[in-house]
Amino acid sequence: MSSHAVRLIMPRCPRGAGHAEKLSVMDLRTHLQTTLKNKYQALNEAYSENPLLHARLCYKDDYSFSNLHKHDFLYVDKSHLHTWTVSTTVPLTDILSCECKHSSSRKTVLTLGVSGAGKTTVVQRCALEWAEGKGYHDIYLLLPLAVWELNFQMFELSLIELLLMFYPELKELNASSLNKSNVWFVLDGLDEFDHLINFSCPAVSDVSEASRVTVLVTNLIRGNLLPNSHVWITTRYAAATQIPQHYLLKVTEVQGFSDEQKEQHFRTVIGNDELTHRAIDHVKMSKSLDFLCQIPVICIIMANAFKNLLKADDGFKISPLNLTQIYTNVVKASNSAVFAKLKRLALLRMAENNLMSEGDLLQSDISIEEASSFSKEWPFVLREEKGLCNTIVFRFGHSSIQEFLAASAKLDDIEENPLPLRSGCCRELVDKALRNATGKFDVFLRFIFGLIKERGTLEPKDRLFTYTKTMILERSSVGLFHCLREYDSQALLNEVNDFLKSGVSPFCQTTPQRWKLMVQITRALEGMLRFSNLTDKCCPALAAVLSTKESYLRKLDLGYNSISDNGVRTLVEGLTDKNCRLKALSLQGCGVTSQACRHLNSCSFYLAVANTAFRCHRRLSQCNIEQMGCYYLASALQNNSSHLTELDLSINMVGDKGANEIFENSARLHKRIAIINHALKSEDSSLAELNLSNNSLKDAGFAVICEGMYAWCSLKKLNVSRCGITRLGCGYLARVLSVELQDLDLSLNCLEDMGVKEISDGLKNPLSHLKTLNLSHCSLTDDCCAQLASGISSKQGIIGELDLSGNDLQDKGVRKLCVGLRNPHCKLKLLS
Repeated sequence: MSSHAVRLIMPRCPRGAGHAEKLSVMDLRTHLQTTLKNKYQALNEAYSENPLLHARLCYKDDYSFSNLHKHDFLYVDKSHLHTWTVSTTVPLTDILSCECKHSSSRKTVLTLGVSGAGKTTVVQRCALEWAEGKGYHDIYLLLPLAVWELNFQMFELSLIELLLMFYPELKELNASSLNKSNVWFVLDGLDEFDHLINFSCPAVSDVSEASRVTVLVTNLIRGNLLPNSHVWITTRYAAATQIPQHYLLKVTEVQGFSDEQKEQHFRTVIGNDELTHRAIDHVKMSKSLDFLCQIPVICIIMANAFKNLLKADDGFKISPLNLTQIYTNVVKASNSAVFAKLKRLALLRMAENNLMSEGDLLQSDISIEEASSFSKEWPFVLREEKGLCNTIVFRFGHSSIQEFLAASAKLDDIEENPLPLRSGCCRELVDKALRNATGKFDVFLRFIFGLIKERGTLEPKDRLFTYTKTMILERSSVGLFHCLREYDSQALLNEVNDFLKSGVSPFCQTTPQRWKLMVQITRALEGMLRFSNLTDKCCPALAAVLSTKESYLRKLDLGYNSISDNGVRTLVEGLTDKNCRLKALSLQGCGVTSQACRHLNSCSFYLAVANTAFRCHRRLSQCNIEQMGCYYLASALQNNSSHLTELDLSINMVGDKGANEIFENSARLHKRIAIINHALKSEDSSLAELNLSNNSLKDAGFAVICEGMYAWCSLKKLNVSRCGITRLGCGYLARVLSVELQDLDLSLNCLEDMGVKEISDGLKNPLSHLKTLNLSHCSLTDDCCAQLASGISSKQGIIGELDLSGNDLQDKGVRKLCVGLRNPHCKLKLLS
């Protein structure tokens, strides 16, 4: 842009007679406040209509100059992580406190934020509130300077002259009025400065000494100029690396929108509460979109996309959108001759900043008049800004808009090639993205993959996608995984499931360790909803998600939320849809009653018809279900028991009659057989998991269970926690450990050492499949540890996880266990 810079010269005031009368200190402040009020009048009107959306800032105590060159999305999108850091927000008034002690070289507050996070909005709102006397009362002068406007100052001038160019009303500015701790210089948008800051430049300490703008800025930060004043700089991350840390007083960060602010913004754009909630539900279907919606500009883009798509009479029908489809929807209406030129310009400027002068536009045959007219009609795509002396610049509505347009132009070029060559061209883009460790091309490539899907550029079985999967696994590339999912929302999920079932890598060259990492990533992306303060209001949206073909949801944990019987009835609408692929539903601790079982009963037959491979898991633990509820469940099982693999009714008052009702009426659990052992003996039984925890089985009941399991059983997971089992019951386990059982929970039973010694002998059984054993809170001492050590170190044993927490083993017991742990045959991976 600097090659087309405009030279602006301020007339110097004549010395000697004729000076204007000196302004008093308060007059100087009043003049500046009036100027700022006029400058941000439009902003003031916008805030009066929408006063809620205050920016959220936090301190960056762990600030480091390393790794600040990542793509913006990598700072925001944490969808692949199970947890992420939530920082405490602080008021801007605290950050801009004038009372803080600072040396002449530590006077700068740095505020970081991604493109579109609201850094400029923070500055403008702060200036407006100060100008209107609504805040920041201890600040004497607040002098905001847009850094992009400094790019046009190509001649030497003094700091006073520079300030008068921005604020010509302040004719009496001098060193005395500026060199105060309650004077703040604001450099907004350091990332848009065309010049690198050079801290080895000549020193300038006189506000009247002329020099280049970059030298003035450097000396202001360095403290040579006005050492008592403060400097506040806003910037994207990469540009911050120009400033050595020893010049910084504080480092802060703009966090973007909270969930409440997202909803408020959607409501403002859409203007209808019901449609707003539906739009938010759409966004929350994708954790990645939900994270990106923290960026205010992207939040606006998404809100406008859904405003165009959602109709009030559509009910809760959902056609999930990926990021590409959202951007396509926003820009498709602007598909004009100027739009086509902008696509080429975006691709040309992929390595440049998002700021364009008239000369930049002319390179793509776009006139100022065309750009200005287009920006008024499509501000999401292109924005116009005016600066000093009516200088005009344009910028794309957001950096991601530029990347979307650039991807569209690049794919246009690729599609000019014959079909066999297109895959190779796209593969080159994948390699280019992988070579860049900062993720610079990740979002550009994400749009490429999304547009390939939209246009049908390549076939689904094209070798590009196999190659991409291999690279994701070899490089553990989350960015590339997002790209692939832009083309296929269920990408790699089938392979991940195959690995989980077999433990063998579906791709011969990829190690199991890489697959385990991919399992973690996919699980994090799917997410769970337990303990989320949900009510019946969310159930229509959840039902819509369950009935959506694109949904990859297989397990839904709604435990410990305020979901009532009415909510379950609504969920059934989704469960009965032919597209529903849900395999596990948990309503543990939700307070539903027997009426909910009636609703679930009505959907069971439809589940069987919809997907014959469906295996239904029902978790209804702690749901206030009594005997009548069991009647409804039994009726459901009679119609559709062939697809039941897990039924959890723990912590309910079902009683013996209720349990027998279920067993007697279950087709797959053998009709008219009143006890569990007969059900387990059934050669046709497909029950894989059984949770009987928190029931009074005692040793006699447990003996019956074990008898049924040994006769014929495909049961892999058994939970009999807190069931009154003692050391006598452990004797029945000896033969059971030779069946297919892999996971056994005996916690909170009084097994004592003698009982565990019986179990330990069973661990040596060469036919044992047991991998996970929970013996927590079982009244154990060190006396059983020698036998346990022998069991876990058995050459034949495969036990991998052992929980001994809540027992009185003491140091002596641990020493005995270590004998087994040191044995090379020990396969234990997790010891609690």
